[in-house]
Amino acid sequence: MEKYYSRIEIFFLADDYAGMTKGFLAQHGVSYFIRLHRDQGEKTSILFDTGYDGRAVLHNMKLLGLDINEVDYIVLSHNHYDHANGLLYLLEKRTKKTAIPVIVGKGFFEKTIALKPRMRILNPDWSRNQAESLGAWFIETSEKLEIMPGVSVPGIVKYDERLEFEKETLEYYIIGENGFKRDFLEHEIALVIESSRGLLVFTGCSHPGVASIVEKVVNLYGRKVYSVIGGMHLINADELRIKRTIQKLRELGVVKVLAGHCTGLKAEKAFLEVYGDDFVRIHTALQISI
Repeated sequence: MEKYYSRIEIFFLADDYAGMTKGFLAQHGVSYFIRLHRDQGEKTSILFDTGYDGRAVLHNMKLLGLDINEVDYIVLSHNHYDHANGLLYLLEKRTKKTAIPVIVGKGFFEKTIALKPRMRILNPDWSRNQAESLGAWFIETSEKLEIMPGVSVPGIVKYDERLEFEKETLEYYIIGENGFKRDFLEHEIALVIESSRGLLVFTGCSHPGVASIVEKVVNLYGRKVYSVIGGMHLINADELRIKRTIQKLRELGVVKVLAGHCTGLKAEKAFLEVYGDDFVRIHTALQISI
């Protein structure tokens, strides 16, 4: 595999668990700051998701010695508030007035709700016009999109592309002109970075199924996935689905799993039992370097 980056740093700015850290804030959400180093000393930074509360994200960023103005690209995995709501606040705090690319999946701007156990709006509080007025330059894609050498989104995973055991999904709905239709979260995207050890796959919630996402990446890129990093939405999964998920990830050659947010304690325990020291429970303020 071609080596694009001499070092990849990952700072976990938002997760549901703060860990044994002093002064850092947890929240129900995801936000990761990824800094890519080249041999020539050049650096590029990507913000993957913005959490629900941008104030907490910025607070943690400052404690880690990071600057929102360092961010060159933003990738929003999907349109749920716990992954995208913080965007507006973070854009407001940028002092750089240049436009910033914000990559989202096709369908990101549809209105979505949950009906059980009660009606809930799933979208973030901001509008597209508000974000664009603060410099967001949205790029919607359903296909593989290269952001820069060795960094890309693999496109969406359509419902009929999912592994059979991952087709069961929560009852979310898209509000359209003709009423409600089921939302299978086909607009959700992952982020793929080619490291010296293999592919790194960052997931927000993995609503299409984490094993289905990884299988698509392996087939699309023709390379093994070294690590899956992010939320895996197994919090309400039964033991059989959790077992099948882990088994499939092992078959696909995934070496390390870093899981948090919506993964759930039962799934995290199962990952730990199978992966041992190659499993890491994500928490706010966690830092890793590859």
